Amino acid sequence: MIGNQNQTRQKTNRSMTRIIPKEFLEPNWRLWSFILLIVLGVFLMAVYPVYYSSTTGLTDPFYSPTLAVVPLVALFRFTCYAYRKDYHRHVFNHPRTCEIGFRAEFKGREYTGETRLLRIENAHRYFMYFAVAILPFFYYDIYLSMVYQPGFTLTLGGLLLIVNTALVTLYTFSCHAIRHLVGGNIDCFSCKHNTRNKIFNGQTLLNAHHETFAWLSLTMFFLVDLFIRATVAGVIPNIVLLH
Repeated sequence: MIGNQNQTRQKTNRSMTRIIPKEFLEPNWRLWSFILLIVLGVFLMAVYPVYYSSTTGLTDPFYSPTLAVVPLVALFRFTCYAYRKDYHRHVFNHPRTCEIGFRAEFKGREYTGETRLLRIENAHRYFMYFAVAILPFFYYDIYLSMVYQPGFTLTLGGLLLIVNTALVTLYTFSCHAIRHLVGGNIDCFSCKHNTRNKIFNGQTLLNAHHETFAWLSLTMFFLVDLFIRATVAGVIPNIVLLH
C-alpha cells in the first residue's frame, strides 16, 4: 500500500515538473516572498487606484490608458535578459557561477531556463512590441502634466515623469530584442547596409548599459508612483518649478 502511494506521488511530481520547473517546487523563501510582494502590490493598487489628477496634472504610470496591456509589458520585463540573469542566479540559485564546484546543478537539478513553463522566455521579442507601443502614452502623460493649468507649467512631478519616461525609453530601445530587429538578419553591415550599420552601432552603445537602464527604470517607476500617491493624498506638495 505504501509502495503504491509512493509511486503515485512520484508520477504526480513527474507530471508537474514536465510543465513547472523544479525551482518553483522547492522551499525557496526568496521566490515566495517575491511572489507575496507582487500579489500584495497588485492588491493595494486595485483597492487604492490613483488615476489622472486634474489638480496636479499627474498620471500614475500604473494607471495610464495602457493599463490593459500592463501584464504583457510585465512579461517583457520578466523575460528580459537583464532580469533573467538575476533571478536565475539569485532567486533560483543556479547557475551561481561558471565554476563547476560552485554550480547549483546537482542531484538531477538541471538548469531549466527556456524550458517547461519558462519557455515563455523565448517570447521576449514579441512582448517587446507591446513595450514599444506603450511609450507614446508616457509622453502624453508628460504633456498633460504641463498643460493642466493655463499656459506652460513644469512641476516636480512633471520632471519626475520626464525622467521616468526617459529611463523607460532607454531601457526599451537598449533591449537585445531591438538589437536583433535592427541587425539580427544581416551577416555583413559594411557591404551595403551603411544606414543600418550606424543604427546598429548606436544601439550597441545603449545595449552595453541595458541592465543599468533596466533597474533604474524599474526603481524610478515605483518612486514616481509613490510620489504621485503622496501628492494626491496631500502628504507632499507638487512644487511648481516653472510657470
